[in-house]
Amino acid sequence: MSILVKLKQSSLIKNVFNSGLSSTTIIACCVMFMAVFDNDAFWSSLFLVIEFSDPGMYLFVFSCFAFIFSVTFVFLSIFGIGKAFKPLLALVLILASITSYYMDAYGTVFDSDMVLNVVETTLNETMDLLSVDIFFHVLLFGFFPALFVFTVKRKQRSCLDEFKKRAIAVLVIVSIATISIYASYKDFTFVFRENREVSFFVNPVYPIRAVYRYTAKRIQKSNAQFLNVFDDAHRVKPQTSDKNILIMVVGETARAKNFHLNGYARNTTPELEQLDVLSFKNVSSCGTATGISLPCMFSDFSKDDFDVNDAKNRQGLLDALSIAGIQVLWRENNPDCKGICDRIETHEGAAIHMDELCNEGLCYDEVLLKGLAQYVKNLQGDAVIVLHAQGSHGPAYYRRYPEKFRQFLPECNTISVQNCTDEEIVNAYDNTILYTDYFLSKVINYLKTSIDTKNSAMFYISDHGESLGENGVYLHGLPYYIAPDEQTHVPMIAWFSEGFSENKNLDISCLESKLDDTLSHDNMIHSILGLMDVGSVLYAEDLDMFASCRQ
Repeated sequence: MSILVKLKQSSLIKNVFNSGLSSTTIIACCVMFMAVFDNDAFWSSLFLVIEFSDPGMYLFVFSCFAFIFSVTFVFLSIFGIGKAFKPLLALVLILASITSYYMDAYGTVFDSDMVLNVVETTLNETMDLLSVDIFFHVLLFGFFPALFVFTVKRKQRSCLDEFKKRAIAVLVIVSIATISIYASYKDFTFVFRENREVSFFVNPVYPIRAVYRYTAKRIQKSNAQFLNVFDDAHRVKPQTSDKNILIMVVGETARAKNFHLNGYARNTTPELEQLDVLSFKNVSSCGTATGISLPCMFSDFSKDDFDVNDAKNRQGLLDALSIAGIQVLWRENNPDCKGICDRIETHEGAAIHMDELCNEGLCYDEVLLKGLAQYVKNLQGDAVIVLHAQGSHGPAYYRRYPEKFRQFLPECNTISVQNCTDEEIVNAYDNTILYTDYFLSKVINYLKTSIDTKNSAMFYISDHGESLGENGVYLHGLPYYIAPDEQTHVPMIAWFSEGFSENKNLDISCLESKLDDTLSHDNMIHSILGLMDVGSVLYAEDLDMFASCRQ
């Protein structure tokens, strides 16, 4: 507070604190601050796609500034009224500083899907994203400006006078913005039509738009009726004398290009390469973040038709299997199944905790195998067991694997990955793939050696990929149509015991000839239904990747 005291002693600041500022002036100061200091990602990306050799570009840049200023000013003028005035301004300043940090540091885009991820994120995931860097960034660009808003005196006006002043200010600012945009309309439309991704970094305009769209969708779908679309699910073949066990491993943030099985230079998959696995090399995800991809791959919706709110009000793959008489179990180490496991048996937390594999609320994926053998031994019929792994979830890659898997060094051992070298980031990430390889091999070796799993299979697929600094982009979650291949190209690996392939009439040599076929998350639900002999009007044989190889 001593700083504020010294500031108040200066004549100009003293006058401001004593006589106060009008609400329009306070709003204008806040908007100017955000337009200049919270939009580094926007200005940087914009200056990469324009050339100042054309004098008209200076007017175009001003029109962009005018657009950001006018939209933010109008928003705060409309909603910043009464007792909500200062709290709203302070909140927007702090949120703008937070979003600007992730935009600048990781290239994150805050669209409605990212808002969904933020809403559904867990405490551990949140802690992985907090660092000293963001603390000082928010303190400087969020807290101090918010402190100014709460400290400065606001001139009191009558409601009518306040309305007139704001209306005039809005009219003037919007007019200036409109005239400037009109004057550079040709450049404005061309630049943003050809480089649409640049507009995603307009802060706080785009994040506010994303929050509105997310909220509107949630309100629209909140009263939707739950649809029992798989009530007709049934077994198309009778249960055999030996139970058929399918273990599905849902990976997290694994990208296909870092698997040696798929041609990566480093041997990140030494264990799997000793086993008879099938690695499908050309598989794309439904989304670029767990909140979309995970429910999408278990839904009968295709990627193009998927809506997360519709999916939550509708039966999915696990419901269909359960209705058909197959025992279904979900084991969670991520956590949060995004509603997929709400209606089936679920093991999480205390049920799978092992002190030697857990630390500070985080567990290595091997905990998913705790008690699994006993569960399978007690099964009376066919079963599908889903293991939801922690995988390669960033940015704390170094926390995803035990000490003995720190093979690629030096590694990035901080959550502020943007401060690490490219080599350190890739090393830490590759160590997560090395551990995933080990974990999957443990699953397969258990299935191969247990007397209770003679007819068994393992199916692994990741929810989405990850950017490791390519073109200045980190983590994941970019809008799909601008997302790089690293975020959408995912690994998919299958293993079948002889008993399982015989029971299901699977021609393994036929599958080996299809490892380069173009596949996606859209294929998963139909492939698993077909593999487990479950029929439904929603089952699409043409999307069943195994159908053409079942004799």
